[in-house]
Amino acid sequence: MNNSNDSFPLPQRLPTRSNYLKVKENLAPISTGALLYLRGGVTHTRDDTDVEVDFRQESNFFYLSGIEKAGYHILVALAIDKIFLIPPTVSPDEQLWKGIPDSFTELLKKYDADFVLTEKQLPQFIADIDPRVIFTLDTTDVSAIPKEYHGKLDKSRLRMAINEARLIKLPWEISILRYSARISSHAHMSLMSLVGSKNKSLYNEAELEANFRWTCARNGLARQCYIPIIASGPRAAVLHYTDNDRLIPDKSPHTLILVDAGGEYKCYGSDITRTFPLHGKFTEEAKTIYNIVLKAQNAVLKLIGPGVLWRDMHNLVVRVLCYELVRIGILVGHAYELMKLGVYRAFYFHGTGHSVGLDCHDVGGSGIGILTHQIRKGRKGVTLDLNRALEKDMVVTVEPGLYFNDVSIDIWTKNPAYARYFNMEKINQYRVIGGVRIEDTILITDDGHENFTIAPKEVHDIEALMKH
Repeated sequence: MNNSNDSFPLPQRLPTRSNYLKVKENLAPISTGALLYLRGGVTHTRDDTDVEVDFRQESNFFYLSGIEKAGYHILVALAIDKIFLIPPTVSPDEQLWKGIPDSFTELLKKYDADFVLTEKQLPQFIADIDPRVIFTLDTTDVSAIPKEYHGKLDKSRLRMAINEARLIKLPWEISILRYSARISSHAHMSLMSLVGSKNKSLYNEAELEANFRWTCARNGLARQCYIPIIASGPRAAVLHYTDNDRLIPDKSPHTLILVDAGGEYKCYGSDITRTFPLHGKFTEEAKTIYNIVLKAQNAVLKLIGPGVLWRDMHNLVVRVLCYELVRIGILVGHAYELMKLGVYRAFYFHGTGHSVGLDCHDVGGSGIGILTHQIRKGRKGVTLDLNRALEKDMVVTVEPGLYFNDVSIDIWTKNPAYARYFNMEKINQYRVIGGVRIEDTILITDDGHENFTIAPKEVHDIEALMKH
């Protein structure tokens, strides 16, 4: 496995022109006079108030511009590879509240572009070019484009071109993603240490979330890649528990805390999960389930690399989990038969990983999400393709888990067709731990992978970190 060192310093003026050139290549052939137009996100207020909602730039726009602020447009003349920034028009009244905007000279120093246009100049500029086609996304606000050119908008090809480009990361993107994962790993370690130092005190899950966000923010990751999951006790069996508002149950020696959280830097994120014991030491039941999940993850990490099919990695995880659940008596029967029947889904009901980049569940290339958790419609999930091989410079997660979720267990064990495959006495013995997930963000390399995640995950390492 490649253990590359962090690549510092991180770029301040992001070389997003390199992203554009990848997208252009994917758009070929391109007719003469073609333009590419995108409009970034705008600020919104909450309900009918004047309170602004926290702004985060639309990922595709950031990919081509490097602009995190609201209200910008970009226009690209594809024939000559010239990139034009169009900043928002800020009135004197707005400047009073928001400050004086950057000058054109300052904008060109900050962003990888050639020229700056005003919003007032944009319509005439397009008219002067008289393009044959304007590539844009079906989600882009095109109200700034003169109406007579709306018939020349191509909303079908750009998304697939961007998706394919975003899937394979450039070296500077990899440096940022590595940094996001490393700092997020330290935030996970900080939580383990904090809980270990005060494990006799009552915690609210919100306190741990605040500590995680603080550790990220003080190291440059001011924003989270997604809402952190701080799931304690039985809530660790809920996949996307984000309420984070309950007291952590401290009476049971089995209580685990599952933290699925990752910060982002310059819109590039990370996705990491660690599960650790409230009282600083795993009980035998918790250790047994934890080590099964870790065994499944290690099996994938041993084999993953370029040319590997994700379907094979997911099936490997399922095979390990089935054999181990039979070994400890939770499942009854031959592991191969149980895999065919799918009864393992009583305890493992999500995919083994997904791509990571400008979004937590990132695009998958060619309009497909090679690593998404589940089949979902549209861009928000794009369709699952388990048949595409992994490639060098993809960034993905590996995240097996086992969950003793009451709803899932009832669905499977109360079905007469499947009840005989479950040992309820054993299930009740282990369900006190809630759930376990272990998730790393990794880079596919020439000869295997580099693990960006440095938070400990061996039982003895976690217990040592929590011991004070």
